[in-house]
Amino acid sequence: MTNLADTLNQGDLRLRPPVDTDLPDLLRHLNDIRIVRWLAAVPQPFDTGAADGLLAHGMHAGENLRLIELGGSVAGGLCIGASLWYWLHPAFWRRGLMRRALDLAIPAYFTHPAPPLIATCHTENVASRSLLASLGFSPCLAGRRMFFQSTQSAEPCLDYLMAPEQWHLLHPPIIPVGRASLRPAQQKDARQLALILARVGGGVWPNADALPSFMENHRFRGQSRGLFVIIDEYRRCIGMALMTGYHADLCFLSDDDEARHRTNISAALANRMFSHA
Repeated sequence: MTNLADTLNQGDLRLRPPVDTDLPDLLRHLNDIRIVRWLAAVPQPFDTGAADGLLAHGMHAGENLRLIELGGSVAGGLCIGASLWYWLHPAFWRRGLMRRALDLAIPAYFTHPAPPLIATCHTENVASRSLLASLGFSPCLAGRRMFFQSTQSAEPCLDYLMAPEQWHLLHPPIIPVGRASLRPAQQKDARQLALILARVGGGVWPNADALPSFMENHRFRGQSRGLFVIIDEYRRCIGMALMTGYHADLCFLSDDDEARHRTNISAALANRMFSHA
């Protein structure tokens, strides 16, 4: 079972499951002390038996082991599931590649309901700690020690946490629809949304007094569900979309806004909800 699509692509970057022909790259990467210095659980030396164990772990329910491929070359790997861990070969360091890989993997992981992610860093791994902080991971206050296979010693580490709600708040999806776009509603939108409710009223929509709780109950939590605001090409908030399962209810600030956008938005959301089912 997996939370992640088998393959994720962005330009020349590709995340994919490992195959048998990747064994030489895995052995080369995970016997390199510059890499395994920061990977606590990777045995040393890393032989074919250890590789088989890694591949078996990546097939466990909820685990997602993917190799990071850049321009057809294996640059590293990541595993996202009960914990998040990753590596890059030094030839690919300092290019922002791991940031790109995690920007692909984490949203895909949180598209469906999933537990929080925990990434554990050696306290001296400044690059990894900076990366996690830039993505919005929260450092836990208490450090701990982990046993590292490469040094055969317990070393100081720090856990970083990312909850699904935290990710969606920091990285809200933007859905382009023709000349309009949709983004998850936030409490700061309440005043403008109340103006829209004053026009439509009734049905699935609450009265203005109940709007804050309505927004919280329908807060975007992944998948194609939740309350979205509709923004036009002039950055005006012109409507709302309540997406629940296979259905979307729309309301607009004016008849003109509705006439211009309803058909395109309804069609686009129907396709999106079906593709994310």
